[in-house]
Amino acid sequence: MFLKRGFAVSLVFVFVTVFAFDFPGISFASGNENTVLVLYSKTNEEQMKDIRILETMVGQFKNDYKMMEDEEADQANLNDYEYVIYLGAGKKTLSHHMKSAIDDYKGAFYAIGHNAEQFKERLPWLDVRGEALVNQVALPKNDLVQDLSEDRIVYEVSADDAEVSGFGYKADGSGSLPLVVNEEDDYYFSGQNLYNPFGEVVTESFRLFLNDGSKGTVKYLRLEDVHPMADPELLREQAEYLKKENIPYMVAVIPVYENKDKIVHLSDSPKLVDTLRYMQENGASIIMHGYKHQYRSSETGEGFEFWDAENDRPIYQPAKDKAKQRSDFSTAEEYDEFVKKGEKYEKGYMENAIRSGVEELVAHDLYPIAFEAPHYAISQQGYRIVSKHFSSYVGQLQLTDSTWQSEYAPMHESKPDFLHGMILYPETLGYIEQGDAKAMEKLNAKIETGSKYSQSYLSAFYHPYLGLDGLKEVVKSLNEVNGDWLDLKQKDNLVQVKDIRIQTKDGGYQVEKPFLASDYERNLFIKKSLIWAIPLVLFILPAASLLVIRRRE
Repeated sequence: MFLKRGFAVSLVFVFVTVFAFDFPGISFASGNENTVLVLYSKTNEEQMKDIRILETMVGQFKNDYKMMEDEEADQANLNDYEYVIYLGAGKKTLSHHMKSAIDDYKGAFYAIGHNAEQFKERLPWLDVRGEALVNQVALPKNDLVQDLSEDRIVYEVSADDAEVSGFGYKADGSGSLPLVVNEEDDYYFSGQNLYNPFGEVVTESFRLFLNDGSKGTVKYLRLEDVHPMADPELLREQAEYLKKENIPYMVAVIPVYENKDKIVHLSDSPKLVDTLRYMQENGASIIMHGYKHQYRSSETGEGFEFWDAENDRPIYQPAKDKAKQRSDFSTAEEYDEFVKKGEKYEKGYMENAIRSGVEELVAHDLYPIAFEAPHYAISQQGYRIVSKHFSSYVGQLQLTDSTWQSEYAPMHESKPDFLHGMILYPETLGYIEQGDAKAMEKLNAKIETGSKYSQSYLSAFYHPYLGLDGLKEVVKSLNEVNGDWLDLKQKDNLVQVKDIRIQTKDGGYQVEKPFLASDYERNLFIKKSLIWAIPLVLFILPAASLLVIRRRE
């Protein structure tokens, strides 16, 4: 009996060992795989904006982090984590268990915003005295003083002998107060929201808190809103200039132009297609900027596509349908049912747009390697849908489904969980607005500020219809900053739609697709074949007739 049992145990051991080594998807690692735990408190859904901002900030440093609401804290052993970050997004009395867990935690701790005064044992050096308004932030070590677009509320704190690395200047001109304070590995940020530049200040302090010594500036330029009605000659002129300057860049392409009853595809603009191919072969990375960049009756490039801007909500209905509101339903249950059906419609609508866009670009040998939502507006479900097809996302992020006017860009590339595996390459500088005489002055101010942070993206987009001279000014300003130009093709990007697979690595493309991957490509092939066939037939018929006549003679 003993021998049989020992033999059985040996078999189990061998079985487990084989599975552990032969099946990499199965892990038998002990302990928690996450090094950072982010705990947060909220009292309403509006506060999800700051929670998502924090998630985006942490995603710049760590992929292995976990988000958890304070009410779930009793389900986690905090000491499984190397770092714990707490965000008080809303004022709240914390549970005894939550406070005890923080007090007993052995690792590095960072508190942000509300409720920090409840961690008295953990932060005995922190004294929260009240509130104040600030209109500037300062990071002395970075030689940086930055104006706020509006006054912000912060907690007025004193911290005894703790180190102060960030300051705020009071709006009433009465002096400065601490924003970022720490004693050894325990930190506190006194701001009551995380919109930039507060987010940038906290990000800078995260470098010390998370022991990340990365430094450097990344620059990128994106040519925006290139659709089938764009001027190919103007675009070619800019492409040749960027090639001459040896600057890699992105081109945000919209495959279809639509305005009222006018619909133009790339197949109707062969000169533009030739220019886009030239760009792709000479430094450009193609970005899919939606499919039509419009939803209702707006012109391509002006309208939204993946957000119902008129009603400030996700795409729940076909564009031609009268938009139903909450007031159209007698009960909350009926409205919830409408929303569920709307989410199903949105999924089909977006899947169709993404598939069609990739298929049409690929049919012209144009290979998109990242996605950008028109006006950066897209629902949380939208991010899930896009992530099934693209590994890279470009621009800024919409934080919640409550409004599209809640966008955020971190300082550096990030991989927040709500992007479902996609990497964000952020746009941080904005664009040159037509008719704004101070546009370059504003851009240069942003460049100067951004370049003072330890690690940052200096990234802008430019509309080609503004001409070559304006583009040269933007490039000149960016070239004055030390840093590397981002060549997205050098990153690992993956795009998958039905039978089409596009992958980049070290600047090269790997494209897998059937000979004719879509109805669009099939029709394009027939059209091209006819163009070649008709002259050929016209030549062969007279030649054959002449040959027959000569033989009869």
